[in-house]
Amino acid sequence: MSILTRQKLSFSTACSALALVTLCAIASVADAARQCPDGSPAGSANECPTPVEPKENDSKYIGGSVPTTMVVGQSYAASVTFQNTGWKTWTAQELYRLGSQSPTDNSTWGTGRVALPSNVASGASTTFNFTVRAPLTAGNMLFQWRMVRDGVAWFGGLGYPTYINVLPSVIKGGIDGINSTVISGWACSTNLPQSVDVHFYVDGPGGSGNFIGAKTANLASEAGVAQACGTSGANYRFLFPIDENFILQNGGKLIFIHGMSPVGASNDTIGGSGSLRVPAIDRSSAFVSQSVPATMTVGQSYPVEVTFRNTGNVTWRRSSNYRLGAFNPADNGTWGSGRIELPNDVPPGQSVRVAFNAVPQVAGTLNFQWKLLQESVTWFGEASPNQVVNVQAVNRPPQVSLTEPVNGKTLYAPGNATVRANASDPEGGLASVSFYSNDALIGTVASAPYQVALNNLAAGSYRLKAVARDVNGLTADSGQVTLTVKPPQGPASIARSYVYDANQQLCKVIEPENGSTVMAYDAAGNLAWSASGLDLPSTTSCDLDAAAASGRQVARTYDTRNRLKTLRFPDKNGNQDWSYTPDGLPSQVTTWNDAGNSSAVNSYSYNKRRMLTLETSGQTGWYNWSIGYGYNANGALASQVYPGGLSINYAPNALGQPTDVRDQLGNVYASGIGYYPNGAARQFTYGNGVTHSLVLNGRQMPQQVRDANVASFEYQYDASGNVTTIYDQQRGVGYNRHMGYDGLDRLVEAGSGRFGGDSWNRYTYDVLDNVLSAQLPGVSEKNYWYDTRNRLTSVFNNSGATTIGLSYDPQGNLKNKNGQVFTFDYGNRLRDVTGKESYAYDAYGRRTVSGRPTTLTVQVYTQAGQLFYSDASGKGGTEHIYLNGSLLATRNAGAIKFQHTDALGSPIAVTDAASQVVERTDYQPYGSPIGKTVDGIGYTGHAMDGATGLTYMQQRYYDQDLGRFLSVDPVAADSVFSANFNRYWYANNNPYRFTDPDGRDVKCDGVKCHINSRNGYEFLAVDLPRYTAITMQTAVLDTAIAYVQAIQAVANVTQSGEPQTSNNPYDGPVDSPVIVVDGDGNAIPVEQGEQIKGSPDGRYQQVLGQDGRPTGTRLDKGGHKGQSDPKAQGPHGHRPGVTDDTGNPHLPLNPPIPEKREDN
Repeated sequence: MSILTRQKLSFSTACSALALVTLCAIASVADAARQCPDGSPAGSANECPTPVEPKENDSKYIGGSVPTTMVVGQSYAASVTFQNTGWKTWTAQELYRLGSQSPTDNSTWGTGRVALPSNVASGASTTFNFTVRAPLTAGNMLFQWRMVRDGVAWFGGLGYPTYINVLPSVIKGGIDGINSTVISGWACSTNLPQSVDVHFYVDGPGGSGNFIGAKTANLASEAGVAQACGTSGANYRFLFPIDENFILQNGGKLIFIHGMSPVGASNDTIGGSGSLRVPAIDRSSAFVSQSVPATMTVGQSYPVEVTFRNTGNVTWRRSSNYRLGAFNPADNGTWGSGRIELPNDVPPGQSVRVAFNAVPQVAGTLNFQWKLLQESVTWFGEASPNQVVNVQAVNRPPQVSLTEPVNGKTLYAPGNATVRANASDPEGGLASVSFYSNDALIGTVASAPYQVALNNLAAGSYRLKAVARDVNGLTADSGQVTLTVKPPQGPASIARSYVYDANQQLCKVIEPENGSTVMAYDAAGNLAWSASGLDLPSTTSCDLDAAAASGRQVARTYDTRNRLKTLRFPDKNGNQDWSYTPDGLPSQVTTWNDAGNSSAVNSYSYNKRRMLTLETSGQTGWYNWSIGYGYNANGALASQVYPGGLSINYAPNALGQPTDVRDQLGNVYASGIGYYPNGAARQFTYGNGVTHSLVLNGRQMPQQVRDANVASFEYQYDASGNVTTIYDQQRGVGYNRHMGYDGLDRLVEAGSGRFGGDSWNRYTYDVLDNVLSAQLPGVSEKNYWYDTRNRLTSVFNNSGATTIGLSYDPQGNLKNKNGQVFTFDYGNRLRDVTGKESYAYDAYGRRTVSGRPTTLTVQVYTQAGQLFYSDASGKGGTEHIYLNGSLLATRNAGAIKFQHTDALGSPIAVTDAASQVVERTDYQPYGSPIGKTVDGIGYTGHAMDGATGLTYMQQRYYDQDLGRFLSVDPVAADSVFSANFNRYWYANNNPYRFTDPDGRDVKCDGVKCHINSRNGYEFLAVDLPRYTAITMQTAVLDTAIAYVQAIQAVANVTQSGEPQTSNNPYDGPVDSPVIVVDGDGNAIPVEQGEQIKGSPDGRYQQVLGQDGRPTGTRLDKGGHKGQSDPKAQGPHGHRPGVTDDTGNPHLPLNPPIPEKREDN
C-alpha cells in the first residue's frame, strides 16, 4: 500500500473490529433484579444511583474520523461527533463551536474553530464535518478537539487524542539535456501526485539570473520518476522549446531550473542546474559542389555555380547579411563582384545552390574560390576547392562616359562648368581622353581625373563630348550632352552678415532682402529695442545712434522677472501689453490694431496641472469669444467647447489619441478611430458612414489613403523620400500625378492630365533656391527675374514680355504687384490690400478680422494654430472640427459637411450627410486651385482668400500662383547648412513632400524638417556660426527677435556657385597620402592620386583610384569598413605617420582644407 493512502481513524460508542483505533465502552453484565425510577436497571447491591443535577453546558465525545497519514500543506476531510449532555441547547448565535486542543486554540490544522452545523438540543448529538490542512512542518502531530462557548468557557470531555504522521514534500528533479531545439527534464514535489511549475533562468539562479520562461512539468513520465518522487503519478516531465534567436542571445550561458513548490516550501533548483549550458552558435558549412569553366576571356560573362550545406545550428538569413564571398584572397573583385546574395534563407541541414555570372576583370591564371560569411561578423565554414582558371586577354575599345554636366543642364552667364568623364580600358591601356565643345577640341588629359574647366561662358548652347583612346589606337565616343547658358536672372551669390557689440551681443544683422536690423539691450541682457529695414551696411559698427533716429524703432519693456511686458511699434499697429500668472504663464495679452484705435484681447485660464482650460479672444467693445478645453485623468484632451456652445468630445485612449469625435447633441463626426504604433490614424468612419483608411509602407510613409467611394490615392516615393507618383484610384488615369526632382530634392516636373495644357508643369531654380521658371505649356509660362537684393521684381513670358511687376518696402515685404498695393506694418503684418481687404491680428499674430466694414469675417484660432471658428457677414458662424490636426468637418447653422483631405491636409472633397460628394478641389503643384476660387480652408489646411488670391499661413501670406511668400522668413537663416537661406521660398521647393504649418518652417511626417546635408555625408572644414531661432510667446515681434542671443561668432555666410553634392575637403585627387575618418571612427587611407566619392544615395563613401574606378576600399553606413580608429570624435582628416603618445593616429579638430581647384 502506498504511503500516500489515506488511512482514517474512526471512533464510536460501539466496538468495531474494522476501526484502526477503537474506544469501546464495555458495560458490565449484572442482574437486573431491580429497575430504577428512571427506567434503568439497578447497579451493584441492587441499588439505584443517586440522581445528579445536569450542568448547563456539558458534552460527551462520541467519535470521529481523520486520515492518520498526511502530506505537508495538503487538505483532508475530518469529522468529530459530540453529544450535548447539558441542559442548554447549543446555538451558533450563542457562539457554541468545536475548538482545537493540545494545546488549546492551536491552528496546527489550518483552523482553531469549527462552526456548529445546526442547533443541538440537550441529549442530541451533532457531527462536525470540516477540512483540515496539514501543517508545513513534517512530523508526528496530535489531533484533538473539545466543545467551547466562545467568550464563556470550554466544557465537556476531550476528544480522543490521535497522532497523525505528516510527511514532507520537497522539490526534486533533474535536467536530462539541452540541444538546439529543446531543454528536457523532470520535476515534482515529493509525496504529491500533482504536477508542478518550473521556472527557467540563464546566467544565474532566480534572484540573480535572467528569467526566460516557465512551463508545467505535466508530460508523461516513467515509473522510475514516480518512484523518485514517492508517488504513483505519471506526469512529471517537461520540454522547454528554444530556437535560433534564443541561442543567438544566450549561447554558452548556464541554465538554472527552479521547481515551484505547491505547498509553500523552498523553490529549489533541480539536478543539473548550473552545470549545463545553452549550445553555442555554430555557423558551420560544408562544401557540396561547384561548376566553373576552366577557360575565360576578360570582360566576358560566364555562368557559375557553388553549393554549400548548412551544418551549423543557425539559419543563414539574407536579412542578417549572410552572403557568398570571394576568397583567395578574401574580398577580391577578380570575378566582377566580391559578394553574392544568397537566393533564399538556408535553415540548418539544408543546402543552397548559388548561381551567378563571373566576369573576369584581368587576364592571367586566376584563383576561383568562394566561402560563406556574415557581413561585419565573420567568415565561416569550408571554402570551395580552389580552381585555377586561365583568363585570356582581348583588345577591346576603351570605355568613356560624360558624368558632368548632365544633358540639358542650364547655366546663367557668365557660366562656369567642369566637363568630367569616367574612362577606362579593359586591358588597362588607356592613353588619353580628349574633350570637345561644338566639335572643337578644348583639352586632352592623359591621366585621371579626366576633366577640363570651362570658364566665363557666354550665353548660348554648347554641345560637349569626350573621346577616349587606348595605346593601340582604338577609340570610344561618349556621345553628346548639351549645356545651355542663359543670360543671368539674378545674383550669383548673396551674403548675410552679423555684427556684435563689445559684450559679444548681436547688435546688427545685414541682409540684402530687408536691409539692416539693429538691436540694443537693457542691463539684464533683454532686447530693449530693434529697428529693421535700415540702410546701414557697415560690418564693423552697430550704428545704434543712426538706428535710434530712424523712426523705425520697436521698443520692448520687461517685468522684474525678465518677461516681456510691453511691445511698441512706431505706427502703433501690433502694440502689446502682457500679464502673467504667478507661475509665469500668460494670463492676458492686449494687442492694438488700426493704428492703436482698436484692440484685441486674449485671455487664458489654466487648471492645477497648468493645462489650458479656457482661452478667450475678443475685440474691445465688440465681441468676446471663448474656447474651452477639458481633459481626462491622464491629461489628454477630452473635449473642446466652441464659442457658439458646440461641445466636441474625443474619447481619448490611453495614449491620449482621439477614438471618437461627437458633439453634445449626439452628432458623430468620426468613430472607430484606430492607430498605427507611430501614431498615424489607421482608419475611422466619418459621421456620414464614409470609411477612411490609411496604409503605410515599410518606411512608415503613406502608401494608400482611401475614403470609400470619395477619394483613393496611392503614393510612391524615391530613395530620398520624395513623392514620385500619386495614383488616383477613384477617378482614374487622367487624375494621376507624376513628379521628378533634381539632385537637391527640388521639384522640377509634375505631370497630370488634370493640370491642363500639355499636362506637365516644369520648374528650374538657381543656386540660391529661387525659382527661375515655371512652365505649363498651353496654360502658363513664367520666367522670374531677381534684383541684386535677391527679390523677385518681374515675371516675363517666353517672348520676353513682362507680365508681372513687383516692388518691396524697406523690410522686404511686397509693396506692389501689378498696381495692387499691399501695406505691411513694422511687425511685417499685412494690414491692407487696397480696395479689397484689411486685417487685424491677435496676440499670436493670427488674423482676427478680415474684409471690409460691410463684408467682415471674424476668425478665432486656437493656441495650436487651428482656425476654430469664423463668422462671415451673411454666412453666419462656422465651426471647424479637426481630427489629429486635419480638418474633419465644418458646421454652419447646424448643417454638417464632411471634409476629405489629401496627405498634405488640403481638402479635396466635401460630402454631405448622405455621403454624397458635393464639391471637389484639385490643385496645381504649388497650390493654385484648378478651375475655381477657394474662399476658406484650402491648400494644406490654410485659409485661402478669394478676394486677394492669397493663402494666409498665419505668420506670412503665400502667393500660390508665384510659389513664394510675400515677406521674408521670420525664422533666421540657417548659417550652418543654409537649409533655409532663401527668405521667400515655399516648402523647400518641394511642395509634395513638405508643408509650412504657420509660415515659419517646413514640416514633413509630422515633425520639423531641416536639410542638413545635400549629400548625406559631410566633412566639416571650418567652424561656421551657429544659432537657434527663438520662438517667442507672440509672433508679432519683428524678425529681429529671431536673432537675439542666437549667433555667437562674427561671420559672413555666403551661398554662391553651383550646388555641391558634398563638403568633402578631399573632393578630387589628393597630392599626397591622407587618411579620412568619419564620425563613427572608421578610417579610409587615400593614396596619392586617389580620391573619395560618395554614392548617389549617400549609403557609402569609396576610394577611386587614379583611373577613376573604385579600388574596393569604402565605408558603408551598414558597417563594412576599411580601417577603424576608436579615437575619432567626428569627421576628420590627417596625414599618415603622425601619432599621439598612445601610438594612434593624431586627429586634429578640423581636417586640412585642400587648395581650391579651378573647377570647383
